[in-house]
Amino acid sequence: MPDGGRPSIVLDHLVAAAAGLVDDDRVYAVAAPGRRAARVDPEAIIDVLHAAGPGALVLALPPWVHPPVAPLAAVAAVLGRDLLWLPADLPAAVWAAGLICAWARTTPPDSLRRRAQVAVGLAGMAPAHLPMRPWGPDGVEVPAMGTGALARWCDCAWRPCRWCHDDGALGAPCPACGDMGARA
Repeated sequence: MPDGGRPSIVLDHLVAAAAGLVDDDRVYAVAAPGRRAARVDPEAIIDVLHAAGPGALVLALPPWVHPPVAPLAAVAAVLGRDLLWLPADLPAAVWAAGLICAWARTTPPDSLRRRAQVAVGLAGMAPAHLPMRPWGPDGVEVPAMGTGALARWCDCAWRPCRWCHDDGALGAPCPACGDMGARA
């Protein structure tokens, strides 16, 4: 948390670039390896995590979406960092990462984590829960709400997961374990 107590965000460079976040001073991107390596060196991930600080929130794509950066989630978990899985659909992941990074500018770390847990589950949520609209060149369906209203909605929609004791939105998959069961 290098900047005045506001959380840093660690993500795959693929998502950061697509979301226009590469130049954001709060975002630390893990770049894919060069041609000769199949996966990014875990030491490079450790360096990025250390630069981002101990309070950084790690947003990882599922390993099959971008295999070269698959070790990001494992290394983050081993180092005890807060880790959330982004949606497997890349446009939805880009939208969620952009939204979370926008919130990171003004939201305290604990509130940001709760909001982020709900936001990453929105891609798997039934459209009946919120009014939706197409977003981006791929037309991914996202909530038709401003970031402030959506932040307040996420605060109200947050529920604990019955399996892993992480959190997310009622009716959305858990961002940590993927459970789709009812939340308490």
